[in-house]
Amino acid sequence: MRVTREDLISIIFLLPLYIFIIIMVFIPIINVILGSFGISIFGEQVNATFTLAGYKEFLAPESPYLYSLFFTIYVSLIATIISVLAGYLFAVYLTVKKPPIWSKISTVMTIPLFTPYIVGAFMWWTLLWPRGYLSLLINGLLMKLGVVHEPIPLVNDPYGIGILFGEVWIRFVIAVAIFYGPLQMINPELIDAARSLGAGTWTIIRKIFIPLTKYALIATSAIILLATMAGVSIPLILGGSWPQFLNVMIYLDVTTRFNYLMAYTSGVFYIIASATLGYLFFRFTTRKVVLQTR
Repeated sequence: MRVTREDLISIIFLLPLYIFIIIMVFIPIINVILGSFGISIFGEQVNATFTLAGYKEFLAPESPYLYSLFFTIYVSLIATIISVLAGYLFAVYLTVKKPPIWSKISTVMTIPLFTPYIVGAFMWWTLLWPRGYLSLLINGLLMKLGVVHEPIPLVNDPYGIGILFGEVWIRFVIAVAIFYGPLQMINPELIDAARSLGAGTWTIIRKIFIPLTKYALIATSAIILLATMAGVSIPLILGGSWPQFLNVMIYLDVTTRFNYLMAYTSGVFYIIASATLGYLFFRFTTRKVVLQTR
């Protein structure tokens, strides 16, 4: 194949990008994969001999790592569902009602976007710890209604309730910001025509909004799920001593237990999960979005 002058110029201009991707993405991924087998490009953290001990320990039925993986996926899915559903309905409300105070609401809603995750996590910890204002309010209401007979822990709990509060607080705003644009592009005449035919709000959402924004729903769900699974600050501060998010297990393996083999192995499973979600997103959405645009 003959390389033209235009091809050579393109390669030269894109060469810094290729070098950056290789150094910052591919080499670390390769190092994680090799490290999970006991071999590291950069060194002494693991043994220099090939081993499958990390995978055997991770996949053992009684393994805490396998349980942490399931806990991570479970809590992340719940946080994603709540964030996407609440964010979509709020974006629909802003589209249909167009409240005059939206400019003030939008200013307040940007706070989670510019707040460091660790600061937001500590904020929720102070509100949800046993003597926190929000904890006293929620537990008092639940006990008054007879739902529970004693206060339940809302932070550092084994069910991930505190993690859900912290994650949804941040992801909800992201979901609203993503959904608001596509919803604004829907022709208002469609909504007026549906209402003139007697359609209610929920019918309009099911028959008009969701079909026209389904790819935004899929993309936002994938983005929020991956971001929730990858975060460390919120599950580290708001999560319980057990079970823990798998990324927290990696953090402890590196900083406390110095078990680099298991840290690498856990990282491989994170890469597999991310690659799977990324493939599903591009396989079932990108091509259809391009065809729809055309």
